[in-house]
Amino acid sequence: MLSQPVEWQCRLDRYTSFAIGGPAEAVVKVDLRHELHPLLKYLAGEKIPWRVIGRGTNLLVRDEGFPGVIIVLGKEFAQSTEMVSDKETIVIEAGGACGLAKLSLRCADNGLTGLEFACGIPGTVGGAVIMNAGAGGRDISTVLRSVTVVSPDKEEKILYNDLEFSYRSWDGYARYRRQAVVAMVEFSLQRGDVAEIKERCRMLQEKRKASQPHEYANAGSFFKNPPNDSAGRLIEVSGLKGMSIGGAMVSDRHGNFLVNKGGATAVDVLHLKKVIQERVAKDCGVVLEPEVHFI
Repeated sequence: MLSQPVEWQCRLDRYTSFAIGGPAEAVVKVDLRHELHPLLKYLAGEKIPWRVIGRGTNLLVRDEGFPGVIIVLGKEFAQSTEMVSDKETIVIEAGGACGLAKLSLRCADNGLTGLEFACGIPGTVGGAVIMNAGAGGRDISTVLRSVTVVSPDKEEKILYNDLEFSYRSWDGYARYRRQAVVAMVEFSLQRGDVAEIKERCRMLQEKRKASQPHEYANAGSFFKNPPNDSAGRLIEVSGLKGMSIGGAMVSDRHGNFLVNKGGATAVDVLHLKKVIQERVAKDCGVVLEPEVHFI
């Protein structure tokens, strides 16, 4: 039994920062950790497709929706705990639904350094691990200690040396994709000066606020940065800032943000994505790869 009622034929636009998406057959909120394994086992046994949505950032849901169950992790998965490892290193245990930005700021308040880069990154810890979220030259993999995943068969704790990461990707997740959920993560952080840590967070937040669009719904950076370059620069060089297709537009503030200026559909966004990729490939010889995930 689940502690929360199932939502049937539930539109997913209200579960995404893009405010786009058709209905799922069901949305299931899992508040308690012991509920997750039986749910996954049931879905596997019935051959029912499922996906997990955290804060819905970095995500585009198609207009036709999802023919299965969307899992949303709740209360117990949104908690974090500080565990002393030694005098210098502190281990933070955070649930998969814990907000990454809030966790970063909470660590700053407690004088813990290492997660400052994440202070302005929206989304959850679980999603951040899967996409190896980062900013300013640092990413989640630089502070990870372990990841615990839950599948229909078992709960498994994977230590850092057995995790495989690359730019904006947990490559090792391929063997767990659509089979397991990131339930818990451990971070290794260090003690530091509270004032200095908070100042770094403040500067990073101001930089993000000044350069990124906030007036329209969006999914964050849409394309991965190519090696030694930036997707936003290439898109701007190709003269695409401000371009619109339907309700979707390339932000005139930052070229790597596609925004929903009102009533955008997933088809609008995907069409705009294709135009950008073709134009940048023609003008700059670079094929941009999406950072946003698709359902």
